[in-house]
Amino acid sequence: MVEQIARQLAEELVKSEYGQAFIAAKQAYDKDLDAQNMLKEYIDKQEDFQNRLVQGTITEEEKEAFYDEINKLNVEIREHGTSGALYKAESEFNEYTQSIFGIITAALQNAIAPENAGCTGSCSSCSGCH
Repeated sequence: MVEQIARQLAEELVKSEYGQAFIAAKQAYDKDLDAQNMLKEYIDKQEDFQNRLVQGTITEEEKEAFYDEINKLNVEIREHGTSGALYKAESEFNEYTQSIFGIITAALQNAIAPENAGCTGSCSSCSGCH
């Protein structure tokens, strides 16, 4: 029964405005070859850098150049229409799901130890009643 409710919750999360925005952003990104190529280039550069770093075949100047280049590419990816929208939508969806998990955790804590319930009596230290 609990597993079924968890699946229903997952379905509702996907149906939420955040879930739908994430799905729409992912579909748009999947159609954007430029965005995908930018991300592939980013990943390839990181992997190459990590391999060279492990092998010890990279100089301090090359490290600095890599960090500058990878940061620039990261900004380009985030500012690119579909990849930027996907990053934003995914972040917002993750924040939303984490807030739901927080509610579940608080409810569980209250059910297990209602005398403590994490309430200090000071509403300024609280994220809301549960």
